Amino acid sequence: MRRLFWILGAILAVAFVLAQLHRPSFDLSPVAASAGFDAQMHPDSQISNMLHQSCYNCHSAQGEIPWYGHVWPTSKLLQKDVRRGRARLDFSNWANLSPEMSAIRLRDACRMMQESKMPLWYYRPMHPGSTPKPEDTNAFCLWAQSQRLDQTAAQLQTARQ
Repeated sequence: MRRLFWILGAILAVAFVLAQLHRPSFDLSPVAASAGFDAQMHPDSQISNMLHQSCYNCHSAQGEIPWYGHVWPTSKLLQKDVRRGRARLDFSNWANLSPEMSAIRLRDACRMMQESKMPLWYYRPMHPGSTPKPEDTNAFCLWAQSQRLDQTAAQLQTARQ
């Protein structure tokens, strides 16, 4: 019986080591800075810093992959989360969004932060500073609302001309 446990343990250890040979692709290739959120929307430093600290690891190509992001099975989970996160909101390619979609993304980001749905619950323990403070969330939401109002005013002015 003891010998069986040693054999099973050795097989599991070899399988774990072999699983580490596969490196996930996070597609964090450089993107033109002019296409990014900061260059397009010009948020103030408080909002920009909060977004970089809380959101950019999963929602941009400027994210940093932590050490455990290179170890299976967490690498697979992280790869899936980054892929899904960037599909929903990608701060690196903000220039590709229409003004309407930009306003929708800002409104949704505000709602997700206010409802404590972002960052994800299992991301927070490993990244203690990632959860935005309530005052930062409120500042972001007010700023996002002002962007929407500015956009609406610009559209009305264009329509009148």
